[in-house]
Amino acid sequence: MKTNKFFFLIFLLAAFVLNQNIFAQSDREKVTNFDSRFKQYENAIKNAASLDECNIIGENIEKLRVEFADSKTLLEKSLQINYDEEFLKIGRALEVRKGDFTQIVQLTTEVGTLKDKVSELSQQNEGLILQIKQLNIRTAKDAATIASLTRLVSQLRSNIEQRDELVRGIVDSLLQEFVKTPGTLNEAEKQAIYKKVDNGNLFYNIERTISDNVQFMKVTQMKAEDLSKMKEQYKDFNKVWRQVGPKLAEVYLNRRDKAAQVANIDAMFTDWNIRINDEMWGQVNKLFRDYKLALLPFRGGDQFVNSVTSFVDDEIKNYGIKSKTESENTFFAFTDSVYFKTVQPVWVPVLIENNLMTEANKDSVEKRIATWKEKVAPPSKMNWVYIVSVVVIIALFIAYFMKGKKKQIAVEKKEDQA
Repeated sequence: MKTNKFFFLIFLLAAFVLNQNIFAQSDREKVTNFDSRFKQYENAIKNAASLDECNIIGENIEKLRVEFADSKTLLEKSLQINYDEEFLKIGRALEVRKGDFTQIVQLTTEVGTLKDKVSELSQQNEGLILQIKQLNIRTAKDAATIASLTRLVSQLRSNIEQRDELVRGIVDSLLQEFVKTPGTLNEAEKQAIYKKVDNGNLFYNIERTISDNVQFMKVTQMKAEDLSKMKEQYKDFNKVWRQVGPKLAEVYLNRRDKAAQVANIDAMFTDWNIRINDEMWGQVNKLFRDYKLALLPFRGGDQFVNSVTSFVDDEIKNYGIKSKTESENTFFAFTDSVYFKTVQPVWVPVLIENNLMTEANKDSVEKRIATWKEKVAPPSKMNWVYIVSVVVIIALFIAYFMKGKKKQIAVEKKEDQA
């Protein structure tokens, strides 16, 4: 009997130890299960791609909270957490993520509206450019045609500026997104960028914006201030694109069509800048051509200096071979009618401001003109002309005064005789 009781006690002890191990193992599994699922939902919130996904995650979090409520003390002790506070934290994180998608929905609506406005302006611009081209073809332009051209150009300029602002707004919005989420974007953030770009038809509209500005230069006669303003517009827009473009290239790395569009836009910005620069120099070239001053073509500050130097050197070399009158007419046409009248005061500041010409280039040109002046119209000659002119004026004044004095004396004599 004693032996049986002994074995019975041994059996109870073993059963108790086994039961404790089972409970311990069960508690460990419970803690591990909870911790794993909780972290899974935290990651799911970060990677959620839509508001619907967020709602499903929220339902699962609530189920987890209810399911493990009875094990609250165990979980707090094992994981060193406050059960209720952890669910409050994850709940707040979920609401923040929902807010992101609410903003995306609002932005999509706004971008859709912008897209409609941009499309409308694009269509109007096409019609305006066509009308301007047709009017420019007419060789004889009456007052009505000129007035129509002026009105159409003004409207086209206004449309392009409005469309530039709308497209720039979308790009600025993207830039803010990239600033908020620096570094590598997760899949959900990439999806948000895809939607924003696609809904705004962004790439196409940037291409059209650049294209319309180039077309505007082709169909209108732009002044220095117009080109200066366009250059500033280019710089501003290109600066933002340089910040956004590389990020977009990264986002669309695995989508060849979009990656190609990003590269194309880079090339279009470069082409736009070159065309503005060429238009500026082209206008300066034209000023000399209009007076039949055959300078070599130039597209940069150094080329301009070389062209002027070559032209002036030829004129100095040919002085005395050509007639004196012809040499002087060329000099005064170059200096008084072109360079000092328009090039220096109007175009040189714009060219220097946009790094297309330097102060040293300007000084070199004007030193060469001064050398030319010494040959064709030296100061001594100019002084003699000035002196002779002053002498003639004084002589005329004295003659006029003496004539008046004689009349006065004759009148006084008549009065005395009377």
